[in-house]
Amino acid sequence: MGVFAEMGRNRHENLLFFQHRDSGLRGVLAIHDSSLGPAVGGVRCWNYASEDELCRDALRLSESASLSAALFGCDAGGGKAIIWANPEEKNEVMLRAFGIFLQSLGGRFIASAELGTTSQDMDVIGKETQFVAGLLKGQGVESDYSAITARGVFLGMKAAAKVVFGTASLKDRKIAVQGLGKVGTALLELLAKEGARLSVSDLYFEKVKAARDRYPGIEMVPPEEIPFHPVDILAPCALGGLLTPETVGRLKCKIVAGAATNQLSDDSVADLLAKSGILYLPDFLLSAGDIIMVNSDMYGIPTKTCLPTVERVYGLAEELLVKVQTTRQTPTKIAREWALDRMRRIRTLKKIYKPTR
Repeated sequence: MGVFAEMGRNRHENLLFFQHRDSGLRGVLAIHDSSLGPAVGGVRCWNYASEDELCRDALRLSESASLSAALFGCDAGGGKAIIWANPEEKNEVMLRAFGIFLQSLGGRFIASAELGTTSQDMDVIGKETQFVAGLLKGQGVESDYSAITARGVFLGMKAAAKVVFGTASLKDRKIAVQGLGKVGTALLELLAKEGARLSVSDLYFEKVKAARDRYPGIEMVPPEEIPFHPVDILAPCALGGLLTPETVGRLKCKIVAGAATNQLSDDSVADLLAKSGILYLPDFLLSAGDIIMVNSDMYGIPTKTCLPTVERVYGLAEELLVKVQTTRQTPTKIAREWALDRMRRIRTLKKIYKPTR
């Protein structure tokens, strides 16, 4: 991978490498755009197959965080830190070493829990830095906003269902949830309460079995089959990259709406989905709950004040889908342009001279 070419493609600001030999810590931190404020994003712990894959995912994930922040009026940019390791390899020294690295950035990046990390991990990182969501003011606030993120995905599904099926109700709709991590499990609960007919899958069978024990009516599907299961709505909630030119032709759904970040292998897949008659709602619109809550932590906004911002997902998705019908552009292209336009407009303000004492 040509690093500078890849960074230049979407105007990234930084790609920083870090390591600590004694603990085994190594990884990267990408900052996409800080026009709106400090970069916020999750700390992922995952064992990528190669350095290229590691760097490429960090860059794409950080851009997605920027778009989410911009869409929902946050005064924050987007970033992503990835610790290159198996989640079970994490240890106190490794996490504290990452905290020291984070502190050295002086607040350019604010961390939160993501795939492979937990709120408890954030507490350990927070022993060495104040730049962790929930710890910015010395308060041990829960920094895992999975249920809030799931709520946004759920609302987006309902908006899409209204367009495709004529009603926002998901009762008796066949919905496949791929991935039962924190967000996928929270989404499953919302869908079960709504009365949806559910199919689920995860790489770890014990998670699927636990879901089946809790909701006896759900169908268990092998991981390799779940994307192509005949359903009304497919909800990717695992790793990104599911939707490729090869997989789109095998989909048997009307809507794709999930929490997984970077579901499209590249932007051309959005066009393929539209041509196939499949409505795809961009992940950076649906899964913005975590970014919204981290933004509230940074600026001391009470939770009860910012929760209504998450509820805006439904209205924003509805507005987006109306725009799709009138312009014939893809939802991804329109939503990205909305976000980039806000970044551009705020960036011009920073060029205005402000006198200082």
